[in-house]
Amino acid sequence: MKRQVHFLFPCLLVLLTVLTACEDRGDEHLFCDVTLMTSLSDGRSIVRMEADASLAGTFLRNVNNRQEYDFPLFVNNRGTVRVQKGVYLISFDARATFSDGTTARVRSSQHANPEKAVTLLNDTEAVVLQLTLLN
Repeated sequence: MKRQVHFLFPCLLVLLTVLTACEDRGDEHLFCDVTLMTSLSDGRSIVRMEADASLAGTFLRNVNNRQEYDFPLFVNNRGTVRVQKGVYLISFDARATFSDGTTARVRSSQHANPEKAVTLLNDTEAVVLQLTLLN
């Protein structure tokens, strides 16, 4: 009996370790953190910007499963969002507040069609979005 216990204990320990390792992995490898950074041709810095979610042309959409995600609040030219890894269409209009206190409507549409879609497959990604002034 003592001999069986000495054999079973290491086996149980190995089994427990394997089960715990598999449990910890979960779905974490399916998602990535994406930092969206903005750039204007005149080089102005955006202090705050929020995408206008009420517009049909505003989307952060996974091409594979059509899942849409909310845009983050952009602070100091950047915002971060967690999405499922895949290929994405990105398009939005927003009101940007610049470092000098002025505001303007801006648009990002360079990744709005499948030919210009963005592939996000790493655990962390960074995408630079070229903005166009609308007014």
